[in-house]
Amino acid sequence: MVEPVRPRHPALAAALSFVLPGLGQAYAGQPLLAVMLATPVLLLVGGGALVALLWADEVRNSLFSSTFLTGLLVLDLVLMLWRIFAIAQVGFARPTPGPLTESPWRAASTALVAVLIVATVVMHTWAGMVVTTVEDTLSDVFGGGVPWTGGGLGTNDEGDHPLNEPEFSWDGTERVTFLLLGIDAAPGREHALTDTILVVSVDPVARTAVMVSVPRDTGFLPLPDRSVYPDGLYPQKINQLASDAAGDVPLWCPDLPPDAEEACGIRTLQRAVGLYLGLPIHYYAQVDLAGFQQLVDAVGGLQLCLEGRLVDPAYTAIGSGEHGVTLEAGCHHYNGAEALAYARIRQGWMEMPDGTRQPQNDFLRAERQQRVLLEFRRELARLDLVFELPPVLEAIGDTVVTDFPRDRAGDLASLLPLITGPDIERVVLGLPEFVDPPLDPTVNYLLIPRRGAIRAEMERLFGAENVEGWYLTTDAAGPPG
Repeated sequence: MVEPVRPRHPALAAALSFVLPGLGQAYAGQPLLAVMLATPVLLLVGGGALVALLWADEVRNSLFSSTFLTGLLVLDLVLMLWRIFAIAQVGFARPTPGPLTESPWRAASTALVAVLIVATVVMHTWAGMVVTTVEDTLSDVFGGGVPWTGGGLGTNDEGDHPLNEPEFSWDGTERVTFLLLGIDAAPGREHALTDTILVVSVDPVARTAVMVSVPRDTGFLPLPDRSVYPDGLYPQKINQLASDAAGDVPLWCPDLPPDAEEACGIRTLQRAVGLYLGLPIHYYAQVDLAGFQQLVDAVGGLQLCLEGRLVDPAYTAIGSGEHGVTLEAGCHHYNGAEALAYARIRQGWMEMPDGTRQPQNDFLRAERQQRVLLEFRRELARLDLVFELPPVLEAIGDTVVTDFPRDRAGDLASLLPLITGPDIERVVLGLPEFVDPPLDPTVNYLLIPRRGAIRAEMERLFGAENVEGWYLTTDAAGPPG
């Protein structure tokens, strides 16, 4: 008895090859072509999984390189063409005679095959756009850091850079410290001020991290030498230091060309903050606060909480210039403008549930800023990779700049859970523990550091043997020399 021929339906074969090239050919009775089409794809997937399983730590930095991302784009294009061929080869083939091969079923089958091809093109085009956006973002974030070209302030005869290691090469295991700067260019200001100053130090072996906020009104920051001020102390608020240095490069950074304003400003601030905390600061990251507002919107907003009703009649919104803001008590989902206000308000008051008013200040603001960073990290972990990833990447590229080397970007990504995780130890160097009130707040609201208290706190956090620099390791009135 002759076994009847099993009908071959092109639409079903095309759908199988849409899932995996070669699967439809196997169904259609083309075993050799099926093997030829499926083998490269299976080797690619299996090889990638094997590398990820066995050599993830060794290759993670390469995943962020331009070479790898360019290769990924080429591979995406080749794979798209490969899949289209596999779908079309069986989808448009003459079907085996049967009841489902007559019109209008054949027209419907052809239409389905066309839809599968269009879906394939859309999928790979989206993937290519994401890879391109990743490349552009990495180029913007890691390509904008100011270069280090020499010594300047604090360079001794041996060319050392006290508590600042611009040539530092992180091996992925030793403690690494970042200076995070929030730049506030509010309406009416002639210069952008460094209104958010955070130092994040991570021990990747112990898997611990510390976040230290330095209030913007802190004065008398230590300098590496006496070349600018005879006592080696900066007599203004810390948030003016970068602008002052950038405004007089020959004085602050005599080794740099006169047009190196940004490099001089950031490196000077980096050295001074390092001395203030007794820590070598290896890298910096700079965040534009106006761009941060767009970044929060790109991730869909943040869930933030307040103990009371936060009111600041004098607050000026970045972008719109609107005056006054009120944020209600409790936990709410904040958009970008609201989250930025949450992070920037330092005046006004918080009306507590019992009716009392708690005046706001820079220390309370610094604590809220830390909360915003933690919540932002949690929101990133919940991203919708299909619809939210591209705009978030674009917003990051427009907002963040760092001098961390791109060829270690994979290592940096591995630190993010520690930097913004729930167990990070957070400290604000504010009143009354770490600074004294201004001597004359009507003239200049300049906080006076309590050097002994800062020394004790840094030794508690990092160990006395790891605290460096003249400011915290000696009782000298100023730097040597």
